[in-house]
Amino acid sequence: MKIREIRAEDIEHIWELIKRNFDEVMIEHHSKEVVEKFKEYNKPEKLKEQMEWKEIYVVEEDDKIIGTGAIANFGDNDSPKYSISNFFVKPELHGRGIGRFIFDHLLMSIKKKEIERLHVPSSRTGLGFYKRMGFVEDEFQPDKKDKIIWMTMKLS
Repeated sequence: MKIREIRAEDIEHIWELIKRNFDEVMIEHHSKEVVEKFKEYNKPEKLKEQMEWKEIYVVEEDDKIIGTGAIANFGDNDSPKYSISNFFVKPELHGRGIGRFIFDHLLMSIKKKEIERLHVPSSRTGLGFYKRMGFVEDEFQPDKKDKIIWMTMKLS
């Protein structure tokens, strides 16, 4: 298993991976309306745009993409809000340590930025994983209507 930065030719593979997670996993905990809304945010043209402002990585095994994860600044330069984003593993490979592998890489990268907190907007599906990684649910939840739970991890 290896991790590397995304390339333009990866977008269609990543889109299929993300779509499968929405259709096979997230749909169990979110309404169809919410799932479709998130699919819209992750379509190939959106992923291509995100390559400009996110650090996006892919995990490969036997030259096939099996996972992805990104670091995004959802704040601004004066008040950054570094967050984990686009975090997905092939559904049939959940529970095999691939998510932890991606997370460890993202955490290593984020620690170089010398920030105090890392955030994640988690679906209900990812809540247990992020809690195991050390995140705690935020008191204020701005995306309650979409059933997204913002969580924070203190780094220092």
